[in-house]
Amino acid sequence: RAEDGTKSHLGYYSRLSERDLLEEEDTDSRLESLLGTMKEGFLRQLNLSDVPQEHNKIYPPQFMIELYNKYASNSTASPQSDVIRSFTVQDITHSVTNATTSWHRLQFNISVPTHERITAAELRLFLLPDAGSGAMSHKTTVKVYKVDYNEPEPTTHLLVEREVFGSHGFWETFDVTRAVQSWIKSGCGESGFDVEVDRKDCGSFEGDTGCLHLSVSVGDNTSAALIVFSDDLGSRKRETKKELREMILHEEETIFTLHPRRKKRKAEREYCRRTSLKVNFRDIGWDSWIVAPPEYDAFECRGMCYHPLTDESTPSKHALIQTLMNIRNPKKANMACCVPIKLDPITVMYQENGRLTIRYLYEEMKVAECGCR
Repeated sequence: RAEDGTKSHLGYYSRLSERDLLEEEDTDSRLESLLGTMKEGFLRQLNLSDVPQEHNKIYPPQFMIELYNKYASNSTASPQSDVIRSFTVQDITHSVTNATTSWHRLQFNISVPTHERITAAELRLFLLPDAGSGAMSHKTTVKVYKVDYNEPEPTTHLLVEREVFGSHGFWETFDVTRAVQSWIKSGCGESGFDVEVDRKDCGSFEGDTGCLHLSVSVGDNTSAALIVFSDDLGSRKRETKKELREMILHEEETIFTLHPRRKKRKAEREYCRRTSLKVNFRDIGWDSWIVAPPEYDAFECRGMCYHPLTDESTPSKHALIQTLMNIRNPKKANMACCVPIKLDPITVMYQENGRLTIRYLYEEMKVAECGCR
């Protein structure tokens, strides 16, 4: 009989162990499903059809890092639009230099989704002093032309002319918004700028300022870049309610499928509150294309909506009624759920097809407030 008792206990623990394994497998399956849903939503809002297959990691230029840090670290900073794309120069098709002038044709491959509105565009050029000119002051006049490919032969139109000064290598920004808006509107496949560097008034006399010249490299950290700002706020707002509903449904499903053994004893009850939840993109395999941030605090809602509901849990009227019904008859009504009631965005910088994009407001990525619903 003792042996029978032992076998009985072994059988019980064996069944318990199998049940635990099945529960863990089910939990893993649910997590994988949730991660898949999150990825689909993430890609959808970034206007990506699938995870970009980037073979080489891009190291962002300093001005993109500064833009990202400005909006990621300062909640009061507001850019002129919520999407910022960086297009590096693809080719310099023509380049002519003489004693007083240098002229270069910069070719870009610009692509912006049709449902986005271009709000601004900047051409970033890196200018360097003449070799061996030391730390003296340097100046030059830079002219930027739009190249029009609609004619039988390409024509040019002056966009901006400026005298620039500097003693070391530096970035100079030129407003080319109208040119980019025109290209995008016309669906023109070719996008080019002619840059003329006028050197005739620099270094002509001893002691005068030295001359500057344009970096004509392609594919390094001094390559010319085109920064395009676009407005996708309409698309972002349409996704907000849908994503919030999906998140709440997931929270409810998670609570109701938990095994009773995982619930805390009454003496250890934790009321609904926001707790930290660090998300590292490397852990979920997204670090190959998400450049920044490497991780962030998404927060999560933990705890139960026990009676009596407090002001801190900001219960809805429906949650109050549901709680009263649960007290009267637990089999008839479940407890109210501890769920996110307010979500905040984060700023994300990612790479796609060899270009960098900053999404200023990627909505619904971290919990701001929790409540009982």
